Amino acid sequence: MITHISTDSREVLPGDLFFALNGVKQSGEDFTLEAKEKGAIVVSKTKENAHVFVNNTSDALLSFASFYCKSLPYLLYKIGITGSVGKTTTKEFAKIILSQKYKVHATSGNFNNEIGMPLSILSAPRETQVLIMEMGMNHPGEISRLSNCLRPNIGIITNIGRAHIGNLGSREAIAAAKLEILDGMDGGMLFIPYGESLLSSASYGISVSFNNTGADICLIDQENDSVSVLLNKRLLCKSVFRLREPQHKICLAFSAGLGLYLGLSPSELSRGISLISINNTRQNIVLKGERCFITDFYNASPESVEACIESVKYISDSSPKSLLLGDMLELGERSAEIHQDVAKKISSKLFKNLYIFGNFSENTAKGAIESGFPCEHIFINKDLTRPDITAKQIKEFSAENELIIMKASRGVRLERVLDYFEGKAEDENG
Repeated sequence: MITHISTDSREVLPGDLFFALNGVKQSGEDFTLEAKEKGAIVVSKTKENAHVFVNNTSDALLSFASFYCKSLPYLLYKIGITGSVGKTTTKEFAKIILSQKYKVHATSGNFNNEIGMPLSILSAPRETQVLIMEMGMNHPGEISRLSNCLRPNIGIITNIGRAHIGNLGSREAIAAAKLEILDGMDGGMLFIPYGESLLSSASYGISVSFNNTGADICLIDQENDSVSVLLNKRLLCKSVFRLREPQHKICLAFSAGLGLYLGLSPSELSRGISLISINNTRQNIVLKGERCFITDFYNASPESVEACIESVKYISDSSPKSLLLGDMLELGERSAEIHQDVAKKISSKLFKNLYIFGNFSENTAKGAIESGFPCEHIFINKDLTRPDITAKQIKEFSAENELIIMKASRGVRLERVLDYFEGKAEDENG
């Protein structure tokens, strides 16, 4: 009896099915003996290592997840979510909303690649009725493989941004890659952002918008921290929603649309929306002594950085606010230009200081100065091996009660800056 799926020999327990996957630095094939000694059944592409011999262990993991998905006896809906930004937030919101009617299982954390997604599927309980899976990508063909594994009957493309434009070359190519979600869908329903011309080939898509009633599904701002959900301009429900940022509200619009099309009543939909909080977004709040950091280290695209900059308008705290930006990665030959363009959105009316960490620091600084940000309040650190320099700059030039918003691509490892501050970190997952 297989009791668990494992891809890490250090965590293997008796009864595990161990997939010997190829990693960036190491191969799982080198750890098959250790896995066997711990009592695992080994799936390998090397006959002498294998209990189960396969041609490709990554393909085998996807195939096994697909088989398991088909075996879930109560499964009604399989939802795939992709897009340049907003995948995780949309998934988290949808999980809360749909849980008002169904037993829901969703991607854990950011497990959205060819290893993470099948592992998330394989962790679904037997009683699961709705499966919500994120689909991430860096190159063409990846979402097609994920879609053919999940075989979703509902798809969501949150947006077409410039994330990974260095690998794909253009927004048109990014759109084509996102539309690979259709490869595993046999008909079904596709939710797309209203007015996105690059998705016009998805002619049967259901359009979603925040504050544009021309969309099939529209979320409208109301007074007193509330929103209304409209279907074809008809009001369906009104609910309290305490998050004020527009990027959260477009994610809510997609999630509410799912609720509508999966048969939630207006009261169920309203209750689900009211339960959403900052704890269901990507942001974390980290306290270090008297300083408060709002962090987002998972990824950074031009669109998500611009949303991060904009979000400070919706923070009611009267403390001074500063911005710590790290590099945006995978933008290719236009990296310098894009960093400079994004930085033009940084206003001295919103931020006291601008701290910049990474190879494109000077480009970011140039853009901010062009927008009128005072150069004497810009602090650059180009050395990615020295996060202590940035920490020292913050200690010297920020106020004790300052609120510092941090944003960078995962590869920058911006969280290292926090290691140089005294005081226990207190994380609130968001």
